[in-house]
Amino acid sequence: MNQSERKYTVYEIEKLSKGKLTKYKLTKAILAGDLSAQEVKEKKRGRGLPNYFIYENHLNEYLEKMEQNKKHFINIPQDTIETPTANQDSIQELHTLLKQNIENFENLENRLIKIQNDYDRIIPLLENNNIEFKQDIVQKRKEIIEELANTPAFQVKKREELIKKLDVIG
Repeated sequence: MNQSERKYTVYEIEKLSKGKLTKYKLTKAILAGDLSAQEVKEKKRGRGLPNYFIYENHLNEYLEKMEQNKKHFINIPQDTIETPTANQDSIQELHTLLKQNIENFENLENRLIKIQNDYDRIIPLLENNNIEFKQDIVQKRKEIIEELANTPAFQVKKREELIKKLDVIG
């Protein structure tokens, strides 16, 4: 190698790449033969002694290989790709659902018309027979409920009497 060419330790590359190329990945690539590096032959092993020196051009070659091997597309299974027949089936399904909903709305509309007609017939009959709504009962209920609400909780007997009155009226 050239004397001017720069060499890095695995630790330095990890720091320069800000953790994207870890010591583990680089060592794994060296052992697999994907990245060529110079092994340090030292008898002493321990802290501060590098295991490998990686030259700049070998590192650049390895990075280019990694970039080429990186997947730049997403593999889509054929099942998820819609075919024209699937489109036709879904259109047909939507068409039948739309028809069913229209029929349901028509049925509901007919029922509402029938209810309105019945109502229009019943109200004049009630008015002709002079059937009045019992306004005084409603007023009595309101008064009893107000009195019940204003009665303290410790007056149990009075509360029970008011509830019995409500039951009788109802």
